[in-house]
Amino acid sequence: MLELPDFEHLIPTDDDKHPLLKLKGKERRNYAIYSFGVTFMITVGLYVFPSYFGLEMLTTKISYFFLNLFGFNPRFFIYEDRTAQLGFIDHLLYTLYDSNRATYPAISIEGSSGVPNYYIIVRACTGMQAGALLLGLIFATPARIKDRIHASFLVLLVLFIGNTLRIAAMIAITTILAYDFGVSHQYAWTLAHDRMGEPLGFFGTILFTFLIEKRQVRILDPITIWMDVLRDDVYIPIKTKLFGA
Repeated sequence: MLELPDFEHLIPTDDDKHPLLKLKGKERRNYAIYSFGVTFMITVGLYVFPSYFGLEMLTTKISYFFLNLFGFNPRFFIYEDRTAQLGFIDHLLYTLYDSNRATYPAISIEGSSGVPNYYIIVRACTGMQAGALLLGLIFATPARIKDRIHASFLVLLVLFIGNTLRIAAMIAITTILAYDFGVSHQYAWTLAHDRMGEPLGFFGTILFTFLIEKRQVRILDPITIWMDVLRDDVYIPIKTKLFGA
């Protein structure tokens, strides 16, 4: 039976900033199982099941606003999906991904050849993979309710603003590289989305962690416990069994 520790004594205070890390033995292992399960269920529940059309639409319109503000002359439209044009595997994956959807908000900008380039905003573009995971961690970490709520609100607000700026910046950079420097659109998008997006994601993760920890929600502590339990209760026993002491 999973016996959970008393969470009231695990809430950080000015005198004890990391009480969670003092858990030992069975309590530590039970908390690791509990917190990982809560984080996983909240992450999957928030990201997989809701319809994200409203957030996709809002994300697209704000990104459109930023692009228009800086003179890129974008066009906002609704993309009508044609799943009949997809191969069997792609159609199957699409059906599993979002079976009830046929339309997505999108932005187009005229390319150097006069042919517009299209940017479709789907669920993965909303930033809610990271948002759902962070909310899962926030509510799996012992903390005062008001601190959790403040941390959640702050993260979602900063995530939304930062994500719309990121999308606008990637489209703008792709357009500049393709239009002014003659880079192929596909390669320009790869540079903007992958090469430049990865550092942004790294620093964004650090920023969100800092904002959450400042609200006295120590989300790094559960991760530390997961790593310790994985090392002490899983990796070392397996290693000992396979290779000896």
